[in-house]
Amino acid sequence: MNAVEIEAAVSELAETPFDATDFPYAFLATFGNKATIARVRKGDTNKPRPAD
Repeated sequence: MNAVEIEAAVSELAETPFDATDFPYAFLATFGNKATIARVRKGDTNKPRPAD
């Protein structure tokens, strides 16, 4: 995404009613990386490493 697309998405987000639960994901979506958002929602990130 370029800066103009991001600005448009952030402006659109600012016009929607605030939802504290969904806001972090909606904000990340303004940058266009939906695969990362899906992983964060599922909790697939930052799993502890097995002990050495």
